[in-house]
Amino acid sequence: MENKKNPKVDFSTKRSLFLLIGLCASISLTLAAFEYKTISKPIIIVPDLDSDELAFYEPPITVIEPPKPPVIAPKIIEIPNDDDVDVEIPPYIFDDFNKYIAEEPVEFTPLPKEDVVEEFIVVEEEAKFPGGAEAWTKFLTKNLKYPKQAQRANIEGRVILNFYVDAEGNISKISVLRGIGSGCDEEAIRVLSKSPKWKPGLQRGVPFKSAKQIAFVFKLN
Repeated sequence: MENKKNPKVDFSTKRSLFLLIGLCASISLTLAAFEYKTISKPIIIVPDLDSDELAFYEPPITVIEPPKPPVIAPKIIEIPNDDDVDVEIPPYIFDDFNKYIAEEPVEFTPLPKEDVVEEFIVVEEEAKFPGGAEAWTKFLTKNLKYPKQAQRANIEGRVILNFYVDAEGNISKISVLRGIGSGCDEEAIRVLSKSPKWKPGLQRGVPFKSAKQIAFVFKLN
């Protein structure tokens, strides 16, 4: 008697179907593996505020040309003929020596003489702070203050002042040759005005009023 297989439990008839399904699944997993990307957390980089790239960044400058001024034609002014102008000439009396004398003599009052102070830009011996460079450094350390506005804005640099020292050592005519702003120029002028009398410059051994320049250095630590 021959044994017959139950068609409900016979998997041999569906072998090719299972093989096809397995092949499709393998291909799908392979493609998914190639398309898979590793997701990583972002890295935050904090820039260094003291780096040169940030300190010396300069924004682009847009140059706007001003409009050209309109061309104005010059006005022509007519000058009258000298023959048509009546000029009144005051009468003069001539003496025998061909000299003319006005009928009404004018009295001239001489102007008072002013004391002329001779100034020298370059002298044989320059004006100096009393006590020399060491005393000047101590004076600046005690009196010179760094303006808060300049500290907040990180302003550094040199302030160069021009001034005059007269024959008695007094300081006058203080002006800024080069400044950096933010209150540093005013602070340099204030300290220089507060300084005691200087040793005047000498020309041929005689004290003279002379010009002098000095620099104040403002630098943050």
